[in-house]
Amino acid sequence: MNDLPLFLRRYFQSLAGCAYFFAGGALRKKHRPLLYALSKHFGFEQETEDPRAKPTPTVPHVAAADVIRDDTAVTLSRIADVAGNITPTELMLIAAFVRQRQPAVCFEIGTFDGRTTENMSANQPEAGRCYTLDLPPEGADHAALPLASGDKTYIAKPASGARISAQAKAGRIVQLYGDSGTFDFAPYFGQVDLMFIDGSHSYEYVLSDTEAAWKMVKPGGLLLWHDYDSRWWPGVTRALNQLQGQDARFAAIRQIENTALCFMVR
Repeated sequence: MNDLPLFLRRYFQSLAGCAYFFAGGALRKKHRPLLYALSKHFGFEQETEDPRAKPTPTVPHVAAADVIRDDTAVTLSRIADVAGNITPTELMLIAAFVRQRQPAVCFEIGTFDGRTTENMSANQPEAGRCYTLDLPPEGADHAALPLASGDKTYIAKPASGARISAQAKAGRIVQLYGDSGTFDFAPYFGQVDLMFIDGSHSYEYVLSDTEAAWKMVKPGGLLLWHDYDSRWWPGVTRALNQLQGQDARFAAIRQIENTALCFMVR
């Protein structure tokens, strides 16, 4: 073989490199990727998903114009967003869903400062009710399920629903407190017309909250989720990818283009 000298040179160079690598070179940070590459090359290590990594979104998407009528007029307040809020565009879309569908009963998991709550309520029928559930700060250290990294930042706040006006609180809004992983949702089974899931962003909580929502929402009712395809909350994307792709009940989940909102009609 004409390339034997080249082969032998590379063979002995590689042999010398391996001797150095396995005699201690692998301890140097810059050489460690080679260890993983060798292990994978010879079939000893399977790739595993890093739960902190942003999963690839697989939920099909639709344009807002396909689901919101162009002549929909909404009532909006508390429009300015702060860290932890949905965007003004998302706020408008949720308000439009409420205005179009006129749900008698809305239920929200994850009150935070109440900005979304107030705007949902403002677009309901006059006799409507909007229930919103939040985890008190003291419950963060005793959560029934794992919390997402970063959740505690939004749990630890002076007051739940601080941006809900006194007038709104005295009207259609009912604030509830507890851990959605253990909360007794039974009184609301089959009673909810529109459900918004925006509580803990962990994979486990999104699955648990969605299962509860399925029992609560009437046939023909609307389910909404926030923070899909977000770099900050990979658990939401993992959970909704799984639900839409593997659970026939949720095959109709769709993401609204250019937003972190997903929705489906039950």
